[in-house]
Amino acid sequence: MSVLKLPKNPYKGLKLFCKKCRVDNPKCNHHDRIIYRVRVHVPGTDKDIKSKMLSATNYEDAVAETIEFEKELKSNGYETIKPKVDEGNDYSVTGAIMKFDYYLRGESEYAHLRKNVTKGHIDEMFRFCRFFANSLKQKYDIQRMRIVDVSQQDVADFYVWAEEHYAPKTFNKCLAGLKTFFDFLIEVEEVEMKNPFRKYVRKYVPQSDIQTINQDQFEAILNSIDTYTPYSVLGGRGERKNLYRPYLKDGFKLFLLSGGRREEVLNMRWNNIFKTPDNHLFFRIVNLKVSRIMKKELVYKFIPINADLLEFLYELGFEEKRNTGEYILYPQRYEKSETMMDIISKAFTHYRIGAGVEVDLSLKDLRKTFISWVKVEMGDETGLITSHSTNGVLEKYYLDPKLLSSIEKAALNVRVFGKNKP
Repeated sequence: MSVLKLPKNPYKGLKLFCKKCRVDNPKCNHHDRIIYRVRVHVPGTDKDIKSKMLSATNYEDAVAETIEFEKELKSNGYETIKPKVDEGNDYSVTGAIMKFDYYLRGESEYAHLRKNVTKGHIDEMFRFCRFFANSLKQKYDIQRMRIVDVSQQDVADFYVWAEEHYAPKTFNKCLAGLKTFFDFLIEVEEVEMKNPFRKYVRKYVPQSDIQTINQDQFEAILNSIDTYTPYSVLGGRGERKNLYRPYLKDGFKLFLLSGGRREEVLNMRWNNIFKTPDNHLFFRIVNLKVSRIMKKELVYKFIPINADLLEFLYELGFEEKRNTGEYILYPQRYEKSETMMDIISKAFTHYRIGAGVEVDLSLKDLRKTFISWVKVEMGDETGLITSHSTNGVLEKYYLDPKLLSSIEKAALNVRVFGKNKP
């Protein structure tokens, strides 16, 4: 790489500028960060200066670019069209990340662009940005470094870091998140720059097999809750955390027998239970995932209560609690739903390991198991039960006849693990 130079008597106002040190005519060795910059004094003022970072890579082109800039200033009465370096939408790295975080949380001035996203998604995007900022901190002061100065080399450095710390699927998710971050700056904040993450090589993610759990494995995991240590070492700092909770066994069973997602299962209430005209029971709950995607408050899903699930609900107090608004799972809860979701996921993996189950199963595989057994009985109608179709409510509690028939069929025939009970 060639080192930029100025002659002994350079064109008036033309300087060398280090984008890392943020000074003119630097004495540093940051040759890859040094560019040409012009500073033009505004006539009739004492200290008013108009400056511009130049794209030229040799002195002759820098002079030509300087002359064009001077002509532009004169034609505009020395009012620059673009904001100065330290003003407007030319943010520092830290400032840009905070703008993005406010935007995701719906706290920015862009009311018309607010997105309905989960706290988990917001935290994940912020985490990706923070990791990128930490990578930049190895070379720059990110409170002073402008976001427009992020280079392809900076992306390459982070790419190498991410390769060492992430599996392919999360790696792709991380870099896609950072591309979204810069898209926000360019399209919403109107920062004038090219997206440094617009091109990169994604990692190959092999298609995973759909994993389900069998009855022996499930019972072994339940038994390990009573016999295996509740303490797990989390993270790289060796933190020991007690993952035991009194609701784990009931929680795992409710996940398996209902096929619900974490948020749905943990927020199920007794008064979510309804009857079909033929007295078959089902849960009617808000489909939280679809509601967020479609930005509607009342998008429902329907979970048939078959014999397995009904028997379990009786164990939990069906007769006394059916018409109450209590949570079905652990009504005397002292933790937030978000905390319970995190704990129950980690606990399932922890006790699966404790049970000696070598298959890499996680909590979400209970839902896959439920759907697999539904498919045995329902075939092409499976989507009506698992909410993987657009069938829904015609109005209030009136159900589409096709959906109603499927609920009753599932309530009669579906058995997790076949004819055996979990």
